[in-house]
Amino acid sequence: MRIGSIELVNKMEATLRKIGYDLEQAIHDLGQVSKSERRDRGESFSTDEHLKGLILAMLSNQRPWGPIAKNMDKIADIFFGFQLDKIKKADKKELAKKLKDIKCGNRFIDKQMESLDYNIGVFEQIELDYGSLDHFVVSDSPDNIARELGKGRKYKLKQIGYTLALEYLRNVGIPAVKPDLHIRRIIGDERLNFCKGYPSENEAVKTLETIAKEAGVHLTYLDNLMWLFCAVDYANICGSEPKCHLCELRYHCNTGLSKKAV
Repeated sequence: MRIGSIELVNKMEATLRKIGYDLEQAIHDLGQVSKSERRDRGESFSTDEHLKGLILAMLSNQRPWGPIAKNMDKIADIFFGFQLDKIKKADKKELAKKLKDIKCGNRFIDKQMESLDYNIGVFEQIELDYGSLDHFVVSDSPDNIARELGKGRKYKLKQIGYTLALEYLRNVGIPAVKPDLHIRRIIGDERLNFCKGYPSENEAVKTLETIAKEAGVHLTYLDNLMWLFCAVDYANICGSEPKCHLCELRYHCNTGLSKKAV
């Protein structure tokens, strides 16, 4: 039988405690839950903060996050403290080169940096239309905003798809899921069996929204918890080579049960 939502969260947390992983510090360091708490308190996010959120979402594309987190001060220096006016004037090829020099690029980094001026223009148009980026990101559901930024017509951002748009939204305090490889794999039928097969991005988002609601936890917290549980540079319990012997979920997981049978 598939594990219940409350038990899922409890057993993931228990596994991390058992291996001595400092979950609270890791959640704090990721910063997305605290940004949601800021927004809940009615605080606003500046245009520079929105641009920072977008750039960090770009940098996260198809690569481990650990090296980026370790080089965050250097990245902030490369982007002039994420000041929009200075980034507009910067040599975009030089930005890409500096990111590569500290091993924080990805295979799309040149095109991502080339797209910054266009994306800043989109942000400026949104501010004209909505008064601020903050007003825009709360003007509809996270799913619809992400679809507009990633796939829409009026405010489509270059080098940003649906998943990275959700990551950007989380970086400015919007509760959301980033349906990346780790999330989609662990909830698929080869692992916890919340979805048949390998779930689509939309299926992953809807599944985590349901789990968060049933478990009574913040959606961004659940996403962070599940991602930390899987990611190579973090707890790495349920990655591509799962450590089922350490996992409190192994008796509820198709991979864990199959290893036990062997």
